[in-house]
Amino acid sequence: MNSYMEEPLEIVLAAPEGNYEVTVDIKAHEDTSFCIFAQHRSFAARDEYIKSGETRSFTFVVNVCGRNFYGDKYRDAEGIKIQVVCDGSVTATAAASPVEVPTVYICGDSTVTDQPAEYPYIPSETFCGWGQAFPMLTRNTVAVSNHAQSGSCTAEFMEANLKAFEDKIKPGDFMVIEFGHNDQKKPELSAEGGYSKNVGALIDLAKAKGAVPIVCSPINRIIFEPDGHLKNLLGGYRNAAKETAERGGAAFIDMWSMTTDYMETAGPVKSWQFFRCKGEERDYTHTNDIGGTLIAKMFASAMTECDGPLSAHIDETRIGFERVISDPGDSADNSDIIAHSKSIGLVNVPDDLDADITGLQIGGKK
Repeated sequence: MNSYMEEPLEIVLAAPEGNYEVTVDIKAHEDTSFCIFAQHRSFAARDEYIKSGETRSFTFVVNVCGRNFYGDKYRDAEGIKIQVVCDGSVTATAAASPVEVPTVYICGDSTVTDQPAEYPYIPSETFCGWGQAFPMLTRNTVAVSNHAQSGSCTAEFMEANLKAFEDKIKPGDFMVIEFGHNDQKKPELSAEGGYSKNVGALIDLAKAKGAVPIVCSPINRIIFEPDGHLKNLLGGYRNAAKETAERGGAAFIDMWSMTTDYMETAGPVKSWQFFRCKGEERDYTHTNDIGGTLIAKMFASAMTECDGPLSAHIDETRIGFERVISDPGDSADNSDIIAHSKSIGLVNVPDDLDADITGLQIGGKK
């Protein structure tokens, strides 16, 4: 479906911090498509279909954990929150029980974080970090706890967000680390300087706790050169992430190369279907729900292909995706971004490079 017109049906279950196996039963009163989200709009199921009179059950794992966003006070967890969004009429019930499974703690910025939605819910117009789409690609053998924050850099994350789970991460858990977009804007967090130092410190912390660190290079922006290639605004951070992971003995997933290759093949016109667009607004850094799901599948596919640390927890039946090929004649000249992209240099990044979406997230930095 392209849109879900209803306000979400919300279920809240009281639960202390921890991991829970949740079962949601959906009963349809008319033919309808629906999505199920958990916690801060973490994806549990998307674009499912149910016929009138039918009941379907979905079981997934949810992590309940407080958050400590930069620029805000610590916020306690508020139990388990389930939202069902549909284009018809349904009723839903939910039940949960504690479960002992490893936790994947996500460290990152707006390209990874759990983003809220506007209603009526239109997936192409909704901001979405790939970390919030990743949970629906996993088996029920792991929980995902996403602490990424819009506007965050490595230094701010370590100062604030990390505090929410630093004393919870334990042997057998995982720490996924992806930064770069905001570090790039701070001279003291250059790729080979503060950024590498901070990523290295996060690796060391995870290993000291007995957890498994996974370093990701930042996803690329869709700012095209006239020759069809993407501007290399984050390649230095990709190289630094790889080198820092290798020095620290951490797994490395090359999100920069995967997104660059995919979007260059899609071209400057078709790439827009994966990034947030609303009316005349175009965002070339932040994916929408379609793009967030695509990039989560890239991460999961790369993990399984290299038999990486999380591969045993990924449901390979859910991670397939198709390539999108540009049409003849597609070029930066007809992509809606040519005028602005001409003003963006490779070294001096302008202040308006990224849309300020920090205020969208509860607890986000203003």
